[in-house]
Amino acid sequence: MFWKLGVVTLCAALLLTGCGKEKKPSPDSQSNVPSASQAKPEPEPKPESKPESDSESKPESKPESESESKPESKPESKPASSSEKPASKPSTPAHTMKRGATVRADGGLRLRAAADAKSDKLLTIPDGAKITCTEWHQGWAKTTYDGKTGWVSAVYLLFDGQIKADGGLRLRSGPGTNHEKLLTIPNGTTIPCLEQKDSWIKTTYNGKTGWVSQEFVYVPVTVYASQGLNLREKPDETSGKITVIPNGTRLMCRGNKESDWALAEYNGKLGYVSYLYIAYD
Repeated sequence: MFWKLGVVTLCAALLLTGCGKEKKPSPDSQSNVPSASQAKPEPEPKPESKPESDSESKPESKPESESESKPESKPESKPASSSEKPASKPSTPAHTMKRGATVRADGGLRLRAAADAKSDKLLTIPDGAKITCTEWHQGWAKTTYDGKTGWVSAVYLLFDGQIKADGGLRLRSGPGTNHEKLLTIPNGTTIPCLEQKDSWIKTTYNGKTGWVSQEFVYVPVTVYASQGLNLREKPDETSGKITVIPNGTRLMCRGNKESDWALAEYNGKLGYVSYLYIAYD
């Protein structure tokens, strides 16, 4: 009888002890979701591929406009690429726009049957050849050469530009202010870009071939960057960001691309954009 009372007493004690323990709270279901202040910014996009380029060159320090107007900043300049690689551009639908361009590719540039590096090669367009681009698709340009119509990688083209210089732009016998002035090209004239060197562009006008300052030759481009494209103070991804240019924006570059960057103007601000996210179309 006494042992039964002992068991009952022990069970009651155990029940009282369990009820006295504090119940642990359940985990917070939102604890794994970062707040807006904790969210990390999207990193700067990295280029998937880069064309090989020739020797580096230094920027020209003096403008060549007849009005002697001064640019806000100076670009780095490198000659066009020497080997063919497809442009690394976001996927975009094909569209048409006629643009003059000059081939800059040592050994020539492959004309392919389709806008694809694996497509059949139709022929090789010589370095320095002048072509007209009529359609664009994902970094490729459609053109006709020697009776054949196909596609070429736009990375290896220097596009025609328009003179923007009050009073016109001096055409000189060489790439520098120390060279003889041949003539003045009127403001608004569209000229071919045959070569770029030390912030100067080789071109031809009115039967004369010479050099003009890149600062006053404008080439239109379109931004293709889904999150917008950073306009930076210098041609460096660590440089200060001036603003973000929305996707699809049409803006003006001064000359063609220089290495991995292009000097561009947007909303009155001058800076540098990554060439991988612009198209000369």
